[in-house]
Amino acid sequence: MSQSAAVLRPATAGDVGALLTLMDSVHAWLLARGRPEQWGTTPFSRIPGFPDRVAEWAGQNVVTLAERDGHCVGMLAAAPMVPPRIPAGTVPGGSMFIHTVMTDRGPAGHGVGVLLLEEAERLARERSAPALALDHWADSAELGRLYDDHGYVKVAEYTAEQAGRPVRTAVRVRSLRDPG
Repeated sequence: MSQSAAVLRPATAGDVGALLTLMDSVHAWLLARGRPEQWGTTPFSRIPGFPDRVAEWAGQNVVTLAERDGHCVGMLAAAPMVPPRIPAGTVPGGSMFIHTVMTDRGPAGHGVGVLLLEEAERLARERSAPALALDHWADSAELGRLYDDHGYVKVAEYTAEQAGRPVRTAVRVRSLRDPG
């Protein structure tokens, strides 16, 4: 039986529970594969203040929700604001920054990541942004290949502290300017 197409829509305050459930399930998936280095060991829904931050993002219209058959199967948080943790000068001014992109790790999430990256590009072009930028756990070869395949070029690395340990993070940029 084939799956229905994923539908994208802006997230609302009423979606916060579904977004946190998705985020916690992706987190649990990583932990089950022995990868606590990426996000630590505390589920997102139990990080003090984090549910409020997700509600704030939804209220600011920066979260796109992907649904299949009425169930949240992915999310994109993108805004024209580069976080202060990103080394100065690594991202072109006016760029759209992907703060997070997550998909259900089961069959329902198949193809949703690409759809969300395409939506990020659409949103960036709509705002005439010169580039899309993101950061990710540098020790994940899978993430590196994924973003390479979608035209994101590694421009820097920085080290952040997570759960009292240093974590290497890669910064990537995808130019949206037409060559020539």
